[in-house]
Amino acid sequence: MVGGVHLIYLLLLILSCSSMSLLAKVSTLGQTPDWSELNRFQQVLSPEEFVHSLTTVYCPREEWWSPWIKIEKDRARIRKSNGGDAWYDLYFRDSNKTRPPQTVLGGKPPHEWVVAIDPGHIGGEWAKMERREFSIDQGRPVREGELSLAVAKDLLPRLQTLGVRPVLIREELQPVTPRRPVDFRDHAQAWVDQILGPDSNATSEEKSALLQDRQELLFYRVDEIQERARLVNQSIQPDLVICLHFNAAPWPDPEKQQLVERDDHHMLVNGCYMGGELAYDDQRFEMIWRLVNRWSKPEQRLAECLSHAFSKATALPTFSYKGPNALKIGDVPGVWARNLLANRRYFCPVVFLEPYVANSQSSYPRIQKWLEKGAGEDASIITEYADAVMLGLESFIRESKEGI
Repeated sequence: MVGGVHLIYLLLLILSCSSMSLLAKVSTLGQTPDWSELNRFQQVLSPEEFVHSLTTVYCPREEWWSPWIKIEKDRARIRKSNGGDAWYDLYFRDSNKTRPPQTVLGGKPPHEWVVAIDPGHIGGEWAKMERREFSIDQGRPVREGELSLAVAKDLLPRLQTLGVRPVLIREELQPVTPRRPVDFRDHAQAWVDQILGPDSNATSEEKSALLQDRQELLFYRVDEIQERARLVNQSIQPDLVICLHFNAAPWPDPEKQQLVERDDHHMLVNGCYMGGELAYDDQRFEMIWRLVNRWSKPEQRLAECLSHAFSKATALPTFSYKGPNALKIGDVPGVWARNLLANRRYFCPVVFLEPYVANSQSSYPRIQKWLEKGAGEDASIITEYADAVMLGLESFIRESKEGI
């Protein structure tokens, strides 16, 4: 059993680190892109603008993007299919021609902005499946999906006072997608068969556990986000999305859930696509789509306004990444680029908020206090979170009149 247990944990690690299929040319549950959708962006960007955005935001290492993108004098050539030799030619604007000025959110005045608020995860009965629930001793269970929804509901009426039109992407402790884990059984079974191979010595119990985990992951981590993306892109069509999350740190000892000292905040914009991610046709297309829409600048400025606001409202330090999967953006502390499914698939400027370490010595007691007293608790961690979002968005709105 020891070998089998190790096998399960190894495979679950693969599950938790990637939402991509192993052999397909598109991400799991993704779609083959229509490269002709980029035709409207012909001769919009200069070569300098394209290369600057590519190398400073979206893919900082040439060895990651060079197999897929070729920079020529008058165009960028983008490989359309992994394993194929068909290329999409995106022609540059002549560098000597005047660049169209970039305005914030297309130049729309703030009173016309639609601001979508995305409460991260699901919570409720789904929190344990999402691995977004923990409890310590006799404390109340901490569920990220419930906390993020509480912040969203606190924000909703307050955002209206800024003149924008706020919309919640999730309004209750239920999935947005109508599908459930069992709907992904065939996908999951094919993945398990591929992972284990015909000569596997895994037990039936191990295979069953792996199948169940894969079904659940496809449900809550992939299809749920894809369904929210469909809602965002086809129905809400917002001018920007703010994704609300709470962070957490690894337990010092997994066997003993002891609170950690670390507590901090950081903001995420889309970027830092790694080489293995660009090997997927849909992710490569979506990166180029975001680049040519020039969403990185409003994302960065909004993230900077929010980072300043959280530093002021919470007095928390900012978090810094150490691995290659994140890229520091700009000079404001706490603003980083990562390639996440939601900030890639929501087709507008998107900022992820990751304030508070929920299992920290400082934030956990505040969360427990709010859970015990509810929405009426003055100066709660929920109210403080919403206050910081309001402060950051107010600053962003003021600056929007000057352009980016």
